[in-house]
Order: sequence, then C-alpha cells, then structure tokens
Amino acid sequence: MQVTPVPPSSPPNIERGLGLSIGLIAILLALFLAVMFTDSQVGPAKPSPNTVLGGLLLIAWGCMFLAAYYYSHKSFFLRGLIWVCEHFSHPAHRKMAFFYFALTAGIGGMAVLTGLGLI
Repeated sequence: MQVTPVPPSSPPNIERGLGLSIGLIAILLALFLAVMFTDSQVGPAKPSPNTVLGGLLLIAWGCMFLAAYYYSHKSFFLRGLIWVCEHFSHPAHRKMAFFYFALTAGIGGMAVLTGLGLI
C-alpha cells in the first residue's frame, strides 16, 4: 500500500478587501466621533454616555486586532494591524494581537461597566 504525502497547507489567497477595510474603518471612525461629540470631561471615569462610548471604542479596537490575527489575508486594514504587531511590539510577533485584544477588551469592558454605573 502506497501512502501519498499530505500536501503542505498553502498560504491563504491575499485579497485587497477594500469594502471590508472601509467598513471597519467607518465603524472605528463613527465610534470615535461619537466619543468626541458627547459631553466629555477630564478626570476619573464616571457614569456617562461618553464613558460607555469610549469603552465600546476600545472594545472595537480589540476586536479588530483579534480579527487581524485570523483574517489578515482578507483586507489591507487587517494586514496593517498585524504589521503593527510584528514591527512595533516587543516581542515582535503576530500573537501580540491576542495581547492587544485582551488589553483593550479588558479596559474597554471596565469602562463600559463604569459608564453604566455598575462599578
């Protein structure tokens, strides 16, 4: 019985993903503008819509880094986020996307809970 070797997994097809990138950037931009146009005050976080929106913005950034780890071949924006992980992080590795996701999701989650008055 002859065993055929398993072909090595080919890298995913690199796509431009212009629509996906524009959509992701639009989500981040909309959340950023919502934070900027709500009543913001300097100081510790307190229950307010601005704190909730700021937390949602951080969570969105974290989700973008998580998506970039798995789907960087789908859009140029996600490839850019992985490039940040590989070139501006220490240790420089694409797994830093998990760290950025955990960091922003944790801080953003705490901000949302504070903004809702639950903490």
